[in-house]
Amino acid sequence: MRVSEPRVSLDRDQAVLSCSVAFGSDERTWRVGVPKELIRFVAPAVDPFLPLATLLASYLGEDLQVDQTLSPTQIEGLTSAAALFAQWWDWSIPNLSGLQNAAVPPSENATGFNPSAVTGPRGDNAGLLFTRGIDSTASLVAALDGSSAPVTHLLGIDGIEPNHSPRVAAEVWADTQAVADLVSLPLIRLTTNLREEADRLLPWGQTHGAVLVGTALVLSPLLATLSISQTVDNSHAGPHGSTSRLDPMWSTDSTRVKAVHSEMDRVHKAALVATRPALAAEIKVCWEGDTRKNCGRCLKCLHTMTCFELLGASELVESAFHKPFSSEAIRQLAGPGPATSLQQVIDAIDEDHAVLREAWEDYLSRVENGQRRGLAGLNPSARFAAAGGSLSPEGLVGWGLHCQQIPLSLDERHRLCAMSTKAQAPIDWCLADRKDAGSVELAAELTDHWTTGAVLIVDAEISGAPPGAVSRLLSASKVRCWLSDSPHLDGIRLIEAIEHGCVPIQFMDEQHLRSLSAELPQWASPLVRSMQQVELGLPNEAELQLIFQAAVQLAVLGSPPVMAAS
Repeated sequence: MRVSEPRVSLDRDQAVLSCSVAFGSDERTWRVGVPKELIRFVAPAVDPFLPLATLLASYLGEDLQVDQTLSPTQIEGLTSAAALFAQWWDWSIPNLSGLQNAAVPPSENATGFNPSAVTGPRGDNAGLLFTRGIDSTASLVAALDGSSAPVTHLLGIDGIEPNHSPRVAAEVWADTQAVADLVSLPLIRLTTNLREEADRLLPWGQTHGAVLVGTALVLSPLLATLSISQTVDNSHAGPHGSTSRLDPMWSTDSTRVKAVHSEMDRVHKAALVATRPALAAEIKVCWEGDTRKNCGRCLKCLHTMTCFELLGASELVESAFHKPFSSEAIRQLAGPGPATSLQQVIDAIDEDHAVLREAWEDYLSRVENGQRRGLAGLNPSARFAAAGGSLSPEGLVGWGLHCQQIPLSLDERHRLCAMSTKAQAPIDWCLADRKDAGSVELAAELTDHWTTGAVLIVDAEISGAPPGAVSRLLSASKVRCWLSDSPHLDGIRLIEAIEHGCVPIQFMDEQHLRSLSAELPQWASPLVRSMQQVELGLPNEAELQLIFQAAVQLAVLGSPPVMAAS
């Protein structure tokens, strides 16, 4: 990868620093813009482009050549960053050793810029990358309250959100300017195409620190320090595009990059923001939709709303979000995986908000397992991880060809072996399943031929009943029935049933039943029945006890040894 010497030009109301970047067989123009009245603080230096160039060179496995002299300090930082990428993502470490001997240092160009003329005004100028999210707003509040170093300039990157239309982007920027006016700090509007360039190759979660810090370094001659608020705290040691370990590596000889408030978790940051209701009402965390305010229904919104709810600041939820907060909204979440800091929020949920905890844990289970999870809350992937194993994304859970059995600890095995059927359960049988033609057909057959039972069918398009409700249904039922359309015994429904003292019975078509029967031990055959056998009615108490014992034996014997928790 080669980064050519940049140039500064005027484009309408902006001074634009741009350079040509060549890698592979491609050549791109990277650019960063600032208000034209700040052109005297824009050096024709490669500093803004080096973080992303280093990241992409590491990812692509190319060496990095820069047509400009870099200081030993910069080279050390870039080399350290590349080594970190290799550690995190197994990328290559590009050769950077010759950069201090490359070409000539930046000099005056057509704009009349003279680097030595602006080293003085920098003084104690301290910039803060400001997005109006919880992290940067908390950093702003801390600076205003004197609990952290003062901030002299807010730096915002206009138009960086890919889902915002020009109209919404303009509205969001106007709101950001209003916040800056509220706290009497200058807001500098930056623009860039670095996110577009980064998104061509890598996800935003890996590149955002390099893009944000790099863009702000266009004003390195103005700023002595540049602060970036940390999304993840110091407890997170894993890979991430912006961490307290990585971000300072982008420092230059002119500007020290500071990763701030990595000692605070998400809930504590929300508590700090809540001390300034006027600022809290103007947070902007929503990015998925093309909206000026926060939708109140995406992951980022509900994540933040939960923090305020835990703090007893429901009035801030009403002022900052379009829709009201509820556990059902969490349970209807779909789409991308959870935010890195979400587990911190879940861990902070106390007993008074148990419904919220259950809703978030259900969401995590759905993200991790998709439809392959228990309606009563059983999380297959978590069970395997707790036993030191793993479950493939498409792995079948149960008994039969190509199936994996859910591991049980020794304590769990002993507990199951001590259980028996519930003769006094108020509900004879239940069917708790996802909506499809088979589950509806089975519900009708059971209703016609068995005693009184309970049916709970969940529509696949909505979240359905909370896991706690399904759990209570199983606990109140003697038998759990379900229909399988594949030739294996469903381990998730079976384990959920017996852990609630509920007898599991799986119904199947004749062909699948014959195939599965060849894989199961003979004593386990009562666990599976053909649809025609529904007409035989509910098994008697003795039969139910035998079926339950067969299920427990299958679960216990079919599980690999797992050490009991100490």
